[in-house]
Amino acid sequence: MRGQHDLGGLPAGPIEISDHAAAPWEKLVMALFQSLRSRGHLTVDELRRALEDLPAEQYDQPYFERWSEAIANMLDEKGLASRAEIAAKMDELRAKLEAGS
Repeated sequence: MRGQHDLGGLPAGPIEISDHAAAPWEKLVMALFQSLRSRGHLTVDELRRALEDLPAEQYDQPYFERWSEAIANMLDEKGLASRAEIAAKMDELRAKLEAGS
């Protein structure tokens, strides 16, 4: 069975190759993964598997949104942080930003 990431042999459109500056949150996602990887919590192969395991509706998200979902899934799978803990922390950070602190 072909996964949504497997496009080998299928017709494809043009590939967008222009560079764009990464948003600060995108840099944080990359830094988070590199930090977890350097401490032996996650590997590149695990990230790839987690990305490929995303359901189609998530796999269609932008690049770093998929990475965020995949990392959160891996943290939950490994018992490092539950989805509920991650959501609570995101709510806390969102409230701080909205309050201007």
